[in-house]
Amino acid sequence: MPTAGFLKIGIMGEINLHDLGAYELMQVLHELHGTGYQRLRWMSYMSPNGGALRCHITIQDNLCGNSEIIEFNPEMCFSTSVGKMTTGHDIKPYLELFVRLYAALLRRGKGSDEGYVSWFDGLLRQGAKGETPVYYGEFWDLPLGMIRVGNGTYPAPPMTMRIVSWNIDGIKAHFDDLKKLVAQYSPEIICLQKVKDVKCSKEFEIDGYVRMCNAGPYSGVVTYSKRCIPCDHTLVDEDSSFAGHLVQTHVYYPNLTLFNVYTPYSNPKIDGAIDARVRFDRALQRLVSHTPDRMIICGDMNVVHTEWDCWDRKHQRNQANFHDWEREGFERLLGLGNLIDTYRVFNRFTLGYTYFFRNDKAVREANHGHRIDYFLCSRSLEPQLTRSEIIKEFTSSPNNPILLEFKY
Repeated sequence: MPTAGFLKIGIMGEINLHDLGAYELMQVLHELHGTGYQRLRWMSYMSPNGGALRCHITIQDNLCGNSEIIEFNPEMCFSTSVGKMTTGHDIKPYLELFVRLYAALLRRGKGSDEGYVSWFDGLLRQGAKGETPVYYGEFWDLPLGMIRVGNGTYPAPPMTMRIVSWNIDGIKAHFDDLKKLVAQYSPEIICLQKVKDVKCSKEFEIDGYVRMCNAGPYSGVVTYSKRCIPCDHTLVDEDSSFAGHLVQTHVYYPNLTLFNVYTPYSNPKIDGAIDARVRFDRALQRLVSHTPDRMIICGDMNVVHTEWDCWDRKHQRNQANFHDWEREGFERLLGLGNLIDTYRVFNRFTLGYTYFFRNDKAVREANHGHRIDYFLCSRSLEPQLTRSEIIKEFTSSPNNPILLEFKY
């Protein structure tokens, strides 16, 4: 079996993959793309002393923002350092060796991605001219979204950003499930609602992520982002309506503003609950109308928008989440931000639900739920969307997690 890191990985006859130049390794990846392994990715950068080019073949889930490799183990990444751009070797026996040694990586790299293949073919043509592709390093200042190729710059490869949102209904009770969710989906950003952690406890930090908490005893929202994602998390304190209910994240690449929200529940049995909901809706509408960036709003928004979002189609009721004024406020928010409901982009008439009353097993089995958790985004982002769906494997909370993916 191959070993991790930059060690020798095994020999078949007289050849070794570490004997290739960067261009020959790029040719190996090109051939793998042609046989159906289009989820395999290339990354290369200069060693700290500037004496070698470090080359990697890995998968999308192992890359963060075109700037960091998360794991170097052989199931996730082939790694080597080269001193030459090209050695002129015939790549056929080396391709056979790669397939033999890296079966696990190939399994994870199986699939189609024509956009990336087209980008890489362009990079390969630059490599044929002897122009070295460098993603980042200490030697040049590169603008976001660009890599250095030879003496010029070249657009960075297309990436996928994955965001997960979940009303976790108490992070202490469900933190193990959260860690499983992160391990399975490896999201760049995680947005949680109803966290119920007033101290923003250190025990709920996640390796590899930074965290921003807006605490509340019965509410609370938390946003986690991978450390290599260029972004700032802030609390909007100009309106007390957002206390415990909103975290704002400005992402610099791709450029957008993300709002993680937990909309107050308009419980008529609690004094002031309806007024708090009205104030929150108006404050969020003002915030959105004054935000110049492209936007994503996600979270438990406590509204059943249309008949397709309610299992029995009876979406017009005189009760919380179903009031006409709640839907009208939701429609106003969509209009002010020029926003779309991303789930309906991919699931126009699907009867998919995120909330099941009291997390009752019989209610779940009968699919008698409501959709009150949303990913809304600027309409200009629609061409880049690739997935928006409900994650059904995690049912410890009454609300199912939801997932959004888009290319950038």
